[in-house]
Amino acid sequence: MTIVPWQGRHPSHKARLLAWLLLLLPIAVILLYPLANDYLQAASLLQRISDPKATGWLTNYEVHPVDVRDTTFTFRGMPVPAHVYTPRGVSFAPGIVIIHGMHRLGIDDPRLVSSARAVAASGFLVMTPLVPGVADYRVEGESAELIGATARSFAQELHVPKVGVLAISFSGGLSLLAASDPQYSPSIAWVASVGGYYDLAHVLRFFATGEAARPDGSVEHMQPHEYGPLIVVYDEPQDFFAPQDVQVAHEALKLLLAEDGKASEVLTKTMTPADQEIMQRIYHKQRASFAPAILAEIDKRREELAAASPAGHLQALHIPVLLLHGSDDVIIPPTEMLWLQRDIPKKYLRDALISPAIGHVNFDVKVRLRDRLALVHWMALMIHEARTAGDGQDSMHLPAGLWLASVATMVQ
Repeated sequence: MTIVPWQGRHPSHKARLLAWLLLLLPIAVILLYPLANDYLQAASLLQRISDPKATGWLTNYEVHPVDVRDTTFTFRGMPVPAHVYTPRGVSFAPGIVIIHGMHRLGIDDPRLVSSARAVAASGFLVMTPLVPGVADYRVEGESAELIGATARSFAQELHVPKVGVLAISFSGGLSLLAASDPQYSPSIAWVASVGGYYDLAHVLRFFATGEAARPDGSVEHMQPHEYGPLIVVYDEPQDFFAPQDVQVAHEALKLLLAEDGKASEVLTKTMTPADQEIMQRIYHKQRASFAPAILAEIDKRREELAAASPAGHLQALHIPVLLLHGSDDVIIPPTEMLWLQRDIPKKYLRDALISPAIGHVNFDVKVRLRDRLALVHWMALMIHEARTAGDGQDSMHLPAGLWLASVATMVQ
């Protein structure tokens, strides 16, 4: 029998390409699914934090019921209260410590409770410790140590080497300071700072002058929120009021910070006429009249401010860091993030985003799609760090545009 060679056509270039694509597609799906899942989780989390009443498939993407319990841990011989948020039905939930900003309710601030619950519902074990100094509108080095001790305690409780830290407002700078401390850095896997500061002296100068310095020497002019000068006066009332009025002034300012202006004004009626006049200037938001005194506080408290600032300590960081700041933040100006971005070692800086999608710490759902996608990307990086902390995987170093394009239809 004679064998006749096949005379048909060889497969075309397009056919061979299609065959390769069909072969590689399952592999690509397996490789890319974890990252795609991080973006879906980030978009879902952003939507739930921005609008707790939101509904829809994205809002409910892999959302777990959450249990909340009270606990304490010991710091310098004293019990520190905390809440722990636990997702149900999760075999292994990475740990995240969320540090509250300046608010008299501390860990019971409804915004913090809502955010902590939303993060836990995404599959993370969350601890929110009370930082007494921050809750009382003070920024001091001891609070950074408490944050570090919280991370160590929570990691021990979970039987893991490290946990992540998500810090809000002034706690962002304090958390970076804690992560730079070799006493606590072994327990901190990563830090995500939202609206944090670099140098407290910068912030006080901004409160006094409305001038926010950039690392390149230029200055951004913004109108500071009246809250800023108010907390400076509240922290050091003895530098602004007569000795006999210091205690009353402190209590009156505390009521004002709690948004109870009427009760505050009633209390000040017992003060001397000169100090009543100072309080009236505070009530009428006459910031300029306090500028010289606030500038004097910078010189007087220089060492204290430096001890509570990340400035000069960031080269000691050896963990991933994510920075997020509102472009219109008038409490801690966004220029502070530029200083942090400059000093954090480049190999550890995962993302640094100044965004109109947030104010100081509140998220705004009414922004351009591009800005919302950038925020989703930032959150996806944070989620990736949380999921891979300590497992030996590399963190994401992929161009934002590649992944933003893949989620454009998810958050419209």
